[in-house]
Amino acid sequence: MTPRPRKRGNKDLAGLNLYVQKRGERNYYQYKHPITGKYHGFGFNRKEAIEAAKQLQQLLKQNPDLVGKVVQPAGSFSEYLEYFRDEIIPQKRVNGQPLSDSTVREYSRLIKTFITELGHHGFETIGQRHIAEYLNTRSTAEVYNKHRTLLVMIFRQAVSDEKYPENIAEKIVKRDMDKTKRQPLTLEQYELIYKHASTPIKNAMELSLNALQRRSDIQKWRFDSKEGEFYRVIIQKTRKHGSNSNIEIPASLPVAYSAAGAKTLDDIVRNCRDDLACPYLVHESRQRRKESKEKTHSMQLSVKQISDGFAKARDLAGIKMENPPTFHELLALGESLREKQGWTTKQLQLLRGHRKEKTTQDYLDRHIEWVRIEMPAVLPQKN
Repeated sequence: MTPRPRKRGNKDLAGLNLYVQKRGERNYYQYKHPITGKYHGFGFNRKEAIEAAKQLQQLLKQNPDLVGKVVQPAGSFSEYLEYFRDEIIPQKRVNGQPLSDSTVREYSRLIKTFITELGHHGFETIGQRHIAEYLNTRSTAEVYNKHRTLLVMIFRQAVSDEKYPENIAEKIVKRDMDKTKRQPLTLEQYELIYKHASTPIKNAMELSLNALQRRSDIQKWRFDSKEGEFYRVIIQKTRKHGSNSNIEIPASLPVAYSAAGAKTLDDIVRNCRDDLACPYLVHESRQRRKESKEKTHSMQLSVKQISDGFAKARDLAGIKMENPPTFHELLALGESLREKQGWTTKQLQLLRGHRKEKTTQDYLDRHIEWVRIEMPAVLPQKN
């Protein structure tokens, strides 16, 4: 990115080939190599940037070739982050499958933060301490580990590209995860939320509770996904791990519970039909149609719209607590209801598309039922 034109207060930097960019509320200094024309990040400290620029100007006079060796020969970290985002991520494959759109968007979002917080370093100056300090400012263990995972990937690529000698992010240990505080969803709460939800959110709730599929899969479910007597679903989150992600759900699958009175999965799908010409089950007519990379049709709801719609209905239903149940909790409730119908953990695992049975069991454990012991009305007298 070419720096902005100099302001009056920065005219004295011209002779040093220093330029200033605004990053938030701070000034960020860049040195323009007088021979190559490339910009090199010098950080936010004006005094240090000026001193370094003076030293480089002196070195250039003495030995022009020496400057190229001194000034971040591996390039700036910001430039490499942009390269990783634009060139490496689109080419990544897991078991032959490209990364999902949501994963690409999330990686791009994180890299934007890396550029802001760490991009001023060069590969010659960034160290493990800088990465650790950055990670320690993250709000939760979950966020900490998510950022660390992507940084490990980036430095692994940098080592492969001979931009950096070792994977310093990998040396930083993961943070122990906090216990999940999310409240499980009860059937009574489901009924209350359903009453206050809009039609497309009601349809999404019924589909998720009974087909046990995540928001991203409900959002992409089309009417033409029916093949014979089965609905074909490609589970987005696990598709990169193999064929367990490609499932066929019987159209005649009995419901676990339906607030709309449906008897089978086919009934739920039919309830999603209306006079709107949209191929997706979860849809609505909108006066103001917002574009989204998640959507291929203007009436299709995005994953965020499904979450927000559920949260709005939950608030209208008066379900207020410190960690209220989210749309995702429909899956744990649905598993619990299916288990009561006689489904085994293995059968639930296949429907969910989980790689491990333990993951399915974790959802079931959220709905442990407690048996209350009643004391007799009159305790027997001791002799």
